[in-house]
Amino acid sequence: MLGALSLSSATDASVVWADSVKTSTNPTKTHITKRSIPDTAHNPLVAVKRSAVIPGYGQLYNRQWWKLPIIYAGLGALLGTAINNYNYYKQHLIVYQYYRSLTSVSKEMPEFQLYTDYKKTGITISQLEIAVNGAQRDTQFYYLCFAGAWGLQIIDAYIDAKFIRSYSISPDLSVKLTPKLHMQPAGVNTFSEATFTPMLCINVNF
Repeated sequence: MLGALSLSSATDASVVWADSVKTSTNPTKTHITKRSIPDTAHNPLVAVKRSAVIPGYGQLYNRQWWKLPIIYAGLGALLGTAINNYNYYKQHLIVYQYYRSLTSVSKEMPEFQLYTDYKKTGITISQLEIAVNGAQRDTQFYYLCFAGAWGLQIIDAYIDAKFIRSYSISPDLSVKLTPKLHMQPAGVNTFSEATFTPMLCINVNF
C-alpha cells in the first residue's frame, strides 16, 4: 500500500512538471502599443504663413492660445513707443527748422508754442539738433525691434509646429538604471592586469 501511494505521488509530480514545461514553451505574446500618436497632419508651413500674415495666428493653429497676450503686449508696446518717438521727432524737426530759418515765425505756423517755449528756456540749436537726431535714431530702433518681434513669433510658431506638434513621446516613458561590471583587458603596453570597472547603464523606453 505504501509503495502504491508513493508511485501515485511520483506520477502526479511528473504530470505537474510536464504541464509546467508545456506552459513555459508557449509564452503568451504581449503587444505594447503607444497611446500617443504623432500629429502628422500638423503642417509647420501653415503655421509660418499664418503668423506672417497675422501675429499670433500660427500660435492659435498650434493650440498655444495663451501666447497671444504676450505677443500682442510686446508688439503693442514696441509699436507704441516707435510711434511716440516718431511724433516727437516730427515736432522737434519743425522747431529745429524754425531755429535755422532766417524768416520770422508766426502764430499760425505749426509747433509755434513749442518753439516759443524753447526760446524762453534758452534751448540752443545744438541741443535741439541732438534731440532731433536722438528721436530719429530711437524711432528707427523701435521699428526694427517691432519687426524683430514679429519675426520671432513666426519662428516660435514654426518650432512649435515642427518639433513639438509633429513629434510626440509615448506616455509609457520609462527609465531603468542597471549596474554592471565592465572588464578591462590586460594592457599590452602598460603591462597592467585585467580589471573590472563598475558601470551604470541607463535604458530609456519611449
